Amino acid sequence: MDNEFSQLNEDQIKPVLDINGNILVIAGAGSGKTKVLTARITYLLQMGVDPQNILAITFTNKAAEEMKQRISRSSPQGEYITACTFHSLCAKILRIYGMVIGYDQNFTIYDEEDRARAVRRVLELSPNYDKKDTEFYLGHICKAKNYNLSPDEYYNIIQDDVKEAKKIREIYTIYEKELKYCNALDFDDLLIKCYELLSQHFEVLSILQERCHYIHVDEFQDTNEIQFKLVQLLSQKYGNLFVVGDEDQSIYGWRGSKIAHIVDFKSFFPDAKVYKLEQNYRSTPEILNVANNVIKHNSYRNKKNLWTKNPSDKQSVKYKRARGDREEADYVSAQIMKLHNMGVPFRQIAVLIRITALSRIFEEKFTAYNIPFRVFGGYRFYERKEVKDALAYVRMTINPKDQDSIIRIINYPRRGIGEKTVEHLVELALQNNVTLYDLIINIDKYEPSLKTKLQPFIDIMLDLKMLEQGVDPKTFIDHMIKVSGLENALLSTKDKEDEMRLDNIRELVNAVDEFLRDNPDASLADYIQSSALISAADGFTDDCEYVSIATIHAVKGLEFDTVFISGCEDELFPLKRVLDGGDPAELEEERRLMYVAITRAKRQLFVTYAETRFRRSASYSGAVRTKISRFVQEMEPTYDQLNSASPKTNWGNSASGNTWGYYADDYVNDVIYQRKNHGYSTQSTYPNQNTPVKPQPKPVLKTQPPKQPVDLSKFKPNVIVEHVKFGRGVIKEVIGEGDEMSIKIGFKDLGVLRFVASIVAPNLKIIE
Repeated sequence: MDNEFSQLNEDQIKPVLDINGNILVIAGAGSGKTKVLTARITYLLQMGVDPQNILAITFTNKAAEEMKQRISRSSPQGEYITACTFHSLCAKILRIYGMVIGYDQNFTIYDEEDRARAVRRVLELSPNYDKKDTEFYLGHICKAKNYNLSPDEYYNIIQDDVKEAKKIREIYTIYEKELKYCNALDFDDLLIKCYELLSQHFEVLSILQERCHYIHVDEFQDTNEIQFKLVQLLSQKYGNLFVVGDEDQSIYGWRGSKIAHIVDFKSFFPDAKVYKLEQNYRSTPEILNVANNVIKHNSYRNKKNLWTKNPSDKQSVKYKRARGDREEADYVSAQIMKLHNMGVPFRQIAVLIRITALSRIFEEKFTAYNIPFRVFGGYRFYERKEVKDALAYVRMTINPKDQDSIIRIINYPRRGIGEKTVEHLVELALQNNVTLYDLIINIDKYEPSLKTKLQPFIDIMLDLKMLEQGVDPKTFIDHMIKVSGLENALLSTKDKEDEMRLDNIRELVNAVDEFLRDNPDASLADYIQSSALISAADGFTDDCEYVSIATIHAVKGLEFDTVFISGCEDELFPLKRVLDGGDPAELEEERRLMYVAITRAKRQLFVTYAETRFRRSASYSGAVRTKISRFVQEMEPTYDQLNSASPKTNWGNSASGNTWGYYADDYVNDVIYQRKNHGYSTQSTYPNQNTPVKPQPKPVLKTQPPKQPVDLSKFKPNVIVEHVKFGRGVIKEVIGEGDEMSIKIGFKDLGVLRFVASIVAPNLKIIE
């Protein structure tokens, strides 16, 4: 244990040695909470506690296994403790005692795929339902179970907001009967049924309590209501509950986690002792200062300030206000290449975004600049279901022979055209030697009885075909989103995830608009071909080195050398629906997301935002003047940081198409005004800043040999070049000079693409 103690600081040692009673450890980001958990369990073992009386609960199997391995290295008894996830624990309990509530011990556990198949079976057996709606009903079932709501209870909550509420209740009810009949439990049931067992059968609870003398729970801020109640029940007898978490990193309220479990811990356990871990081992003082400045604006939290002994680096936090969203992506690309040339591996760089729709422009820019990347927290933009659905309408219109696209959308959104009808139509088209498109348009000629059922889809087909030749591609897609029913279908559910899907579809309008600005004479078919080829381009290198493009939820628990937080504008981060909703709790969760994003960075943090961004809503489509995120103001950047981020220049002729004049000093003065009138402090406020710090050597990156300056003079109009991914093209236009120079290159199949010359130069070869 001496070795274990040597790795702990004074604040970490205190909760490790306190082995009696209920204990809450508030562990700030990067403060070594896992080290404290493992050291505490190791200490219990060395104090003679039976390993079979120790329970450790985590949220992932990987975390549980790593914890057990670390404990076993310090104590041979470590392999005998129980370290598992909530779901694993409940499954074990139900295997032994499930028969008490009517489940055979050999019950099947349905994973996501099994669960989807079960819902599909229910839809197939139910009249007037289509199995293509599986995802819709499954989403609602999962949401209901996450809050431990029965079909009737869930219906009472959603009946005023969701049009299909009665259908959801019916399918949910039948689904539950189907699982019971099959002696099966889905993942949510493992928690629900285990709680039912323990809360209603004291004899079983008593046996389990006798096993759980010491209970440890990691990431306690992420517990939902059922998980919290399970922990309460199991710890009642011995009262030795040890939980670790950070309410400032509670970002899963949308899936049922309750921040109250950690903030109000002492109200649930009045005798509990509370310890705080505030020393951070991950980031620079400047990055932590930004994190502290932001999160202190949340009122519902246990107050704390992160601090560190890591070396100071005044350049570790940078702000960039770009003129438009394309310039923002160009800037991020340039900084990534600069960092990589200095020796920072691509895998140590992350671009974090609040909504998945923002990934599209980074995916396209990184592909163009040959920066390897991988998207986390969702599919790549053009691989997302909702985007494919929207593009299927376009492909059907351009190419009426595209049978796959027609089959994909004929009943999406739902129009009462079942799978058997579709199969019959395909067979009918083959028998009559006509395309599926022609058959449907002329269905009264082939099978008049289907005319009424198909008429709504026929109207859409004719409307889009008629419009195709008469309007520009952007107007066409904008109209298609409405006339297809996609917009209304996603808006009508009032579901947050459906709102995000609609944002992704609307981003198509922005993508087309951007393509047309560089290719004014392009057709709709040109855009479809270009998007298909660009999205298919390989974004990975052979050694799997890649930059992570990720939603913030996807990187919780991870850390990177360098982090870019992009799209830091009000209505993007925080989200518009949060600002419009006016719920302080939702705004505080958005702020916690920003805190999590900031604290992923070890050495460098870039905060980027665009003066204009192309947006599409139900009432407007085009360039929108943005407002800097309130969270950036709360970071308390200095005048110099903001002024250097936006040199004093009129941005009225921006590459993004902005026509508003705007000066950097206007922006800086606005932020200073906000501070003066709203009490924002410009002083650094993290603790122990006067504490003597033992000098530590500043980390030195392993650098590569300096590269020769890029000769941009070779880029001239009409010069033939070859791009490493896109092949041969011709330079159409050169704009600006020096590092600001951009070039437009026309490719045979892709159309005209725009690049920042200094970034793309290594990927271009001049063809004599």
